[in-house]
Amino acid sequence: MNQKLSELDPGDKSTDVGDERRRRHDALCALRHALVEEERVIRQAAASTEAAASTAMWLGASLADLATVTGKSRQAARKRWPSLGVVHRRRLWLGNHVDEIRWAVRVVLENQADIVVVDRGVFDELASLDARVGRDFDETAVQGTVDAAERWHILDRVVTSVLRGLVESAETTSGQAEYAVFGAKGIVGYYDHASEG
Repeated sequence: MNQKLSELDPGDKSTDVGDERRRRHDALCALRHALVEEERVIRQAAASTEAAASTAMWLGASLADLATVTGKSRQAARKRWPSLGVVHRRRLWLGNHVDEIRWAVRVVLENQADIVVVDRGVFDELASLDARVGRDFDETAVQGTVDAAERWHILDRVVTSVLRGLVESAETTSGQAEYAVFGAKGIVGYYDHASEG
């Protein structure tokens, strides 16, 4: 596709009638533009399809479920969307550890006065995210009012970003705070181990 448009003119043809050479050049240029547009649309459609597959995985689908939808094997789904295996493992682990994650967050927040970090705003962020997780995972919440995939992204962020960042740099000034940070480190370490391929 890097060929210059001027190079698309194959020259005169023995069967040319009238201005066919110019028209042929214009048609070839139009074809080049159409091919570029086709590639863009294919990339955009592939990205949209992968996003839909990822959303399905965050909602608990398996590669077998994707295989059923695509009419191909799980291996074909894994090959087409290699990152989805990780998403599946992360979602499965998160789904089985919501209460433990929230416990670790609460213990950290209860002991924040004795946890030294560079940016104390991390505790406000953690409290805000935990409140959102509490609402989003409330079984009595009205169905359909929560973006079901988004709730998993938020819970994932609590572990992979906020808790991880906090425990990597935290220092403690009490035994309870040390226990809180140790528990949060355990959650992050367990998550990392479970989500590895």
